[in-house]
Amino acid sequence: MAKPPRNPIWSRDELTLALDLYVKTGGNPTAKDDVAIEALSAVLNKMHRLNGGGGSDTLRNRNGVYLKVMNFRSSDPVYLDQGKVGMQRGNRLERVLWAEYYGRLADLATDAEAIRQAVIGVDEAALAKLPPVEPYEGEEGGVIMRLHKRYERDPKLVRQKRKAAAAAGLLACEVCGFDFERAYGELGAGYIEVHHTKPVHTLKPGTLTKLADLALLCANCHRMAHRQRNALSLPALQQKYLASEREHYD
Repeated sequence: MAKPPRNPIWSRDELTLALDLYVKTGGNPTAKDDVAIEALSAVLNKMHRLNGGGGSDTLRNRNGVYLKVMNFRSSDPVYLDQGKVGMQRGNRLERVLWAEYYGRLADLATDAEAIRQAVIGVDEAALAKLPPVEPYEGEEGGVIMRLHKRYERDPKLVRQKRKAAAAAGLLACEVCGFDFERAYGELGAGYIEVHHTKPVHTLKPGTLTKLADLALLCANCHRMAHRQRNALSLPALQQKYLASEREHYD
């Protein structure tokens, strides 16, 4: 009989949530059936479904989640100073995340909550109707980024946003002013990319996207908006663009 496929390696987003739980429980979740372990298991499995994965019965189940959380003991100086070594199995990213967030627990809590809320707030049936997306080269990635890009691909909203902007004579990048039709003539007529301005982790279940939540960006500015794990706000992107322009012409 064929062996069942192995569960995928834990992603950065998943490990961030696991590390957050490790810290919140003082490095000692009460048991495999602890309510927090169960809740994390549910979030991780939904995350895999959102990313297009089905998974087996063992995918991110309570036992697996509990063991992964406990893996962080092997990096925890409080535990190691007791002469213990912790679990040695795991992946290198666990140690990387520990080093990154050590002494920055408030940032860890903020990042973990953003990931958690982004996943929890998704209507899976509604998301399934939106076109899939491929990440831009150089994007940081992660579930927040992928969900953000899916929301931007709602064809009905994209058409409405472009139509409203064209009617107002404003079909140009809101950051740098690039106009595709002016640059490419008929080939560029009516074209502009659409960017969702609201962070996905702030969207509540059932939230309807309004045209005011969308911005028009050229391809370059859109890529720069998504260059970091959490998309840059429009004012922040404009500030970076204008600062670069001033530096270029000084």
